[in-house]
Amino acid sequence: MTRTERIHSQGSRINAYPYRLYVLDNAEGEDGCVVISVPKKLFKRAVKRNLIRRRTREALRHSRADYPSMENKGIIMVYIADKVLDYGQITEGLRSALAKIQ
Repeated sequence: MTRTERIHSQGSRINAYPYRLYVLDNAEGEDGCVVISVPKKLFKRAVKRNLIRRRTREALRHSRADYPSMENKGIIMVYIADKVLDYGQITEGLRSALAKIQ
């Protein structure tokens, strides 16, 4: 079982629009990881999927210092909104999602 499969199956599920997060504490010796997923079912064009990923990564880069509890966790972030949100809305949604991680 790969690491992402383990996070998806055994991790806790957190819904915070526009993301669904799967969070699992890492075992000893494992580093924290963040996987960003944008479903092809919602966005057929790769350009839009990449845009959402880039905005999410940038928002995560700016927000990471405010949430030290996410450092030792495996996180899968699935984008569930059906439209491309602007950077401000993505940042706000990401911060509310990360605030729910304990």
